[in-house]
Amino acid sequence: MNTKLIAFSLLICVFMFKDTFGKTKVSLQKAFDKKYITAKAVCKGGLELDYSVSNLLKDSLLIFIPAGWRFNSNAGKNDFQDILLTHEEILVLSPKQTKKFDIKGYCCEATKSGPQKGVPYTLGKMADSSLVLLARYLNTHKVDSNTEQYSVWAISDGKETANITSNNDSIAALLRTFVATVKGEPLPWYTLLKRARISTSGEVSDHPVRFKANINYQVAETCYSYCYIIDDKGQKVSEIFGKWLLPQNTDYNANFNVAGLKKGEYKLVLEGKNTPLFEKTFKI
Repeated sequence: MNTKLIAFSLLICVFMFKDTFGKTKVSLQKAFDKKYITAKAVCKGGLELDYSVSNLLKDSLLIFIPAGWRFNSNAGKNDFQDILLTHEEILVLSPKQTKKFDIKGYCCEATKSGPQKGVPYTLGKMADSSLVLLARYLNTHKVDSNTEQYSVWAISDGKETANITSNNDSIAALLRTFVATVKGEPLPWYTLLKRARISTSGEVSDHPVRFKANINYQVAETCYSYCYIIDDKGQKVSEIFGKWLLPQNTDYNANFNVAGLKKGEYKLVLEGKNTPLFEKTFKI
């Protein structure tokens, strides 16, 4: 009797294991192509989706949504920001089960309106090749969410690659190099830390925080220097740093608090004895 009970219990466990982990393993695209599922995507407010999936099979499903999957706004004339998935998602469904999944991603259309709660989205498709390359990189490298968002915008909206930075810039520097390579551009000579704010309604705003640059100079003799930032009208808009420069040194580390500066074109200036030693423009 006990032997039969144990065998029956093990059989139940096997079926539970199959239902929990999924017997059929497929990509999301294949699940659609094979008509294994139906789905519906609705915005929860901001860059989050309620992704309702119905398993049409008499078998459990394990579905992979790959990094680089893009959900497009499907609200007709009221076009909202598309959402890019940068980390692989796994959906598990029991036979004939309908289940809602919380899908989070990043804005990949900074100029569009923020998605509102209840707005319909397409079921998704792979993004263009550059965004897919970036998403696959982010899927395997741990980076903070602010830096991830600016790396997406650098490709999707052509924003400055210099904005891909963080307090731990050694990690961000690798991502910055990767994005510059994907975009086919040289590495920026400076970094500009910005903070993005995305409201619960999806509205995007950002503001500058800190400007950094490692620059080179040459002087024939020891002299006192001043380093500062000017706007497009030539007005000094930053604190002014004074420092002795030596002929045997050629590196200068500029580091400025730029919070409060408006969007526009600026110039970093290093001068000694009223003679410019370095001048170069950058954008905020």
